[in-house]
Amino acid sequence: MTEHPILGTLIIENQTVSLLLENNDEIQLDDSFIIEVFDGSQYHQITLEQALNTYCSDTSEWHLFAGLEARVKKGAVA
Repeated sequence: MTEHPILGTLIIENQTVSLLLENNDEIQLDDSFIIEVFDGSQYHQITLEQALNTYCSDTSEWHLFAGLEARVKKGAVA
């Protein structure tokens, strides 16, 4: 993997977090990835655990970060 971030859509299913790329390939993410989600104006770093365990406030069935634009890269989280 390059040092440049890879862009895609964050997918959360069956206790796994993946990045869906424009060409429909998926990269399964683990703790070795730095994950940043885009809120419409800026990127925010989240952990894999936050991606898996943060739900929408109005329903406990929907992961808050699922479907968001995201960028990831390999690296140690500071």
